[in-house]
Amino acid sequence: MKKSILIILFIITFLIPAAGMEISTLFHISDISFNKSDTAPVSDFSGTYYPWGISIFGSDEINDDMSLKVGVLYDPILRYTTYTLFEYQHSFFKLGVGPFFGLFNTNETILKSGISTSVRVELPGIMFASLKADSSIGSRFVKVGDYLQEFNEISVGYYIPNAICSLNLTSKTFVTKQGTTLEVNDSFTEYAFKVDIFQKNVAFRALFSFAYQTLTRTYLDTAASQTNENTLNSLILGTDFTFKIANGIDLITNMESNIYSFGYNDDTALTLATELPGVFLFRLTTGVSIDLDVFRK
Repeated sequence: MKKSILIILFIITFLIPAAGMEISTLFHISDISFNKSDTAPVSDFSGTYYPWGISIFGSDEINDDMSLKVGVLYDPILRYTTYTLFEYQHSFFKLGVGPFFGLFNTNETILKSGISTSVRVELPGIMFASLKADSSIGSRFVKVGDYLQEFNEISVGYYIPNAICSLNLTSKTFVTKQGTTLEVNDSFTEYAFKVDIFQKNVAFRALFSFAYQTLTRTYLDTAASQTNENTLNSLILGTDFTFKIANGIDLITNMESNIYSFGYNDDTALTLATELPGVFLFRLTTGVSIDLDVFRK
């Protein structure tokens, strides 16, 4: 709880100068997650561990070709990151680059530096392809509490009337040294098909997704050179809605829930919950987006 309070205070301080930006604030909670306090594989997945977090981020146009994105993001795999991304757009492509920092993720490492890059090529109204990569900088591990973060996403999409369809591959990795001989690797891989539906002069926008996700938590005993892991595989149905509730204010809600899940403890089947609440596996994100320029006019 103390760590969450520090992060929230940092978020507020970080974005106070961004008075001209469009700012979004989101609350995240999920039970599709292995317990971060575990130091060894488990034989059953209870579905009653609920990690949560808060994201605040904003964007602003510097000029016709350059834009700025800043914020603090929470992710159940990557934990907290704060970033500043400069994006340059010209004709059919967009390039982005900037620093990011892991933030308050372990008591021993308050900030962990990294670099974020993105590329997007688009034929307007026809198709697009994009690549985003975030990676920590520096050597692997020196002391207990050191960690590495990595995010990669590739998307290819095409336009149809009032909708954008895309194929997406996403991977996330968070590796931390939890003891003198223990390294833990949390990883996430998603293969998704998404349909983003929109229409002019309509007060809401919807995105639907169907995905196959693999969540893995690997325990490496460096002294014995022994590896054990838990894996949870899920078919996921996702819905994402944006509602305009007032001029300059949008309500955002996203819900992902599993259709079917199965997992392993090494080579043994992982026991999943069969009754509520643990049988219902979900990720929920909700919040608001505010265009501050509207209120300054």
